[in-house]
Amino acid sequence: MPRPRILDAMFERTATRFLRRIHRITHRMPVRLLPIEKQRVLVVAPHPDDEVIAVGGCLTLHRRADSEISTVFVTMDPPGPDGTFVRKGEADRAAKMVGYDYRFLGVPDGRASLSEDFVARQLVDVIASVKPDVIYCPFPGDHHRDHQAAAASTGDAAVRSGYEGQIRCYETWSNLWPNVVVDISGVVDHKRAAIECYQSQLGMPYVDAVLGLNRYRGLKLGVKFAEGLFACGPSTFRDLCRSLAVV
Repeated sequence: MPRPRILDAMFERTATRFLRRIHRITHRMPVRLLPIEKQRVLVVAPHPDDEVIAVGGCLTLHRRADSEISTVFVTMDPPGPDGTFVRKGEADRAAKMVGYDYRFLGVPDGRASLSEDFVARQLVDVIASVKPDVIYCPFPGDHHRDHQAAAASTGDAAVRSGYEGQIRCYETWSNLWPNVVVDISGVVDHKRAAIECYQSQLGMPYVDAVLGLNRYRGLKLGVKFAEGLFACGPSTFRDLCRSLAVV
């Protein structure tokens, strides 16, 4: 059944507003290589596997720099027929391989947008506990509802908690306009292996797809593989999330 014209017009207006707002923020920012340093790192991942698909290279470099890394998985799949949580076991393997601790907030997969305030309140506590220097989270324009909700919750939590560090948005289902990239050429095989820990999700060729994106990101700055990020402060990030939530 064809989509009503009014919906087409609404999506067109929203997309145009989105591009205008992002352009105002990014068009004068040069893309630069970002060195990875020893820091306290918090990763907000909507689902188990987003953390390594999006920033598996950054996290590996952080671990090699002796950073402390904590990952929060917003959603959890229901148990399988045998009562086991498959992706939880896969997350454990990936965490051991890369070197981070993790926790689940337990929001049902696909329902993060209905739990944004709950997630934000949980993240306020996590930020107070971890005291991160940098937070990695989805870009608010990512083309997945759970990812958008995780970004919005992160923005609210960062401001509520008085967080003063940097937020680095990563790309998963949609490309962003990066203002920094991280050279992951030396750890790309480790990133591949970390993604492959999530065997239940590899019905789609995530490995080839994301490493192709990383190869493309590296072209502009003359490195083999890179992860693109949009880095900004907490207030800017929260305002960006809120502006994109308005149709």
